[in-house]
Amino acid sequence: MFGSLLVFIGIITLSYGHLKVLKELIYENVRLSLIDTKEEKKEVKKEDDNPIVEETPVQEEKVQQPKVYYNYIGYLEIPKIKLKRGFVDRNSKYNNIQYNVTISDVANMPDVDNGNFILYAHSGDAYIAYFAFLYKLNIGDYAYVTWNNQKYTYQLVKKEDLPKTGVLEINRPNTNTKELTLITCTKDSDSQQSVYYFDIR
Repeated sequence: MFGSLLVFIGIITLSYGHLKVLKELIYENVRLSLIDTKEEKKEVKKEDDNPIVEETPVQEEKVQQPKVYYNYIGYLEIPKIKLKRGFVDRNSKYNNIQYNVTISDVANMPDVDNGNFILYAHSGDAYIAYFAFLYKLNIGDYAYVTWNNQKYTYQLVKKEDLPKTGVLEINRPNTNTKELTLITCTKDSDSQQSVYYFDIR
């Protein structure tokens, strides 16, 4: 009996983040529907000239919000945490942490010799928190970047938590190879950010 209760509590705990994201998406859709709905008041007069106000819904053609096509130029995949997310060209307005996994302004693309491909994204429980589960990674775990018709394999070699100061110093463990660096906020901290360093394999 006690074991079943623990399993039930575990399932609820693991599902909480996903349920919260689903709730946010539903609320956002309802909010957008309410904005799109318009009503018009119509006055109808009686014979004695006393106005009666009736609410009549306006029959308008429903305008759908245009779907955003990000036009991804590549993908980041980390199987251990079931992450697969595209990234857009560095010059796109959608290369922004509010939309996507974002390429840093100082990043080298994956094909640059001894370069460092730097990506960052939100963590937490919002629907844009693409790096929410990076904290589960261990040294030796793999990440894959597909870009320019080539798949690059990287292995985690170092992770560190650094203070959030507005300026982040990248402490590459190996400048003689291609690297991937992932940056996000540290889990359960408002003052730290986590940096994950991967070497090419």
